[in-house]
Amino acid sequence: MTMWAALLIVLAVFAFGDFMGVVTKAKVPSLFVIMCSFLVLFMTKVIPANVVATAGLSQIAQISIALLLVNMGSSVELKQFKKEWRTVACSALSMLIAIIGCLVLIPVIGRENVLVAGPVVNGGIVATTTMIQAATGKGLEMAAALAAFLYATQKFVGTLPASYFGLKCARRFLAQYREEKAAGRLEEVNKPADTEAPVEKKMTFAERYDKYYTVYTCLAIGAACSYVASVVAKLTHGWIGLALGCMILGIVLRNLGLIPPNIMRTKGVSVGFFMFGSMCVIVPSLAKVDLSMLGSLGIAAVSVFALFLIGIYVAFKFLPFWRIVGDKDLSIGIAMCQTLGYPGTQLISDEIAKAVGETQDEVDYLSAKISTAYVIAGFTSVTILSVFVASIMANML
Repeated sequence: MTMWAALLIVLAVFAFGDFMGVVTKAKVPSLFVIMCSFLVLFMTKVIPANVVATAGLSQIAQISIALLLVNMGSSVELKQFKKEWRTVACSALSMLIAIIGCLVLIPVIGRENVLVAGPVVNGGIVATTTMIQAATGKGLEMAAALAAFLYATQKFVGTLPASYFGLKCARRFLAQYREEKAAGRLEEVNKPADTEAPVEKKMTFAERYDKYYTVYTCLAIGAACSYVASVVAKLTHGWIGLALGCMILGIVLRNLGLIPPNIMRTKGVSVGFFMFGSMCVIVPSLAKVDLSMLGSLGIAAVSVFALFLIGIYVAFKFLPFWRIVGDKDLSIGIAMCQTLGYPGTQLISDEIAKAVGETQDEVDYLSAKISTAYVIAGFTSVTILSVFVASIMANML
């Protein structure tokens, strides 16, 4: 098989996944279709196990992860996280509950599988690729395949609870909103947001010299961050890994105003390609799955998600942890955001606001209450903390 034929096959599968996502209006996630398609094609020997390497995507995948992490770091605004500290705390606690739920399963599915599963349930593509690389490097084929399988299916697990509990709390919020409006006390409800004195915002370095942040300049900044992170990873013997270093540098540079927010998306215009490249790390792990592993994979995945859901429900429905954000249903919805990430959190919260609100004012009110919580929760877990968790657990394998 030639490089071009292999590249066509890989991209055709990705395109098919996107097509199915659009046709089903995201009810069947494109990621699930992509992973299942590759799994079937590998198991039926329709495509070779080394199709990604043959397509010349192996090195691109490594580059993509590093630069994507710099971009993810640059999307984090620390002031917003400080303002929404209750949501951040609730999201972080839900991640801890998920990890504890996984650890309980060590006697059932094994230590390696548990260590791989925790960060994947907590996070997204970066945590998944980190664990797959670590597992593959140590010859743990089953663990690597489990990470890919969990990543492909976690949105199914998180979407329904996030929507269900979000709708429940939205109806209560709306009832309170209407009561306050009818009683003429709505101004008091909105007072903290509406009466804040406008603060003159100073231009950051990146804003002042915006025109100099060209595509190649942004890519060079990403490469510089990756190089520094690789040096730090070597000096710390991998405990501050490349992924973690890139993330931290992106956060620091963005919040110092030295680089634009979402640098690779807004200025580098390359996030889509880097997402594709990062996912190419996951695909080869599916080539090592055979029929004898499917039963074990299924049992492990069902066990992980079952303990995760039970743990979250008990912790926020019956224990006092819900008091962090002041609402049991919203707490559970926030906890589910670790399985979704952005833009899934935004899409679900927008759907909730539009489904419950009957006027534009009501929709805007619910968006401010729920969308903010869901989006911040997703960034806390998937974008930031899951990278830290994955870096630690990868070294524990």
